[in-house]
Amino acid sequence: MKRVGIRMGVLSQIIDDLNKNEELREIFGSPVSQSLAVIAEYADGELDLRVEEIRERPLTESENKRFVEILNRTVTTNLSRDQYSRASNWALPTLP
Repeated sequence: MKRVGIRMGVLSQIIDDLNKNEELREIFGSPVSQSLAVIAEYADGELDLRVEEIRERPLTESENKRFVEILNRTVTTNLSRDQYSRASNWALPTLP
């Protein structure tokens, strides 16, 4: 299995950036992170991490599209800032 590391400071910055995003605050309320979870799955010798929404009301198609776009941009930006993060197994969400 390949080791994957994401600094806790990077995860903290991702959470901060998501909480500050006005569009996500309109969708999820404040703080945004109250409605999100990091999901870890281990299968076929690989560990994958995802961020998913966890709340009573499902997202509409347009909300889901914006959530995925903002999340992907936020995660990618923060991981690229930290040269020591090894996030090859960070699975960014895709639209159906």
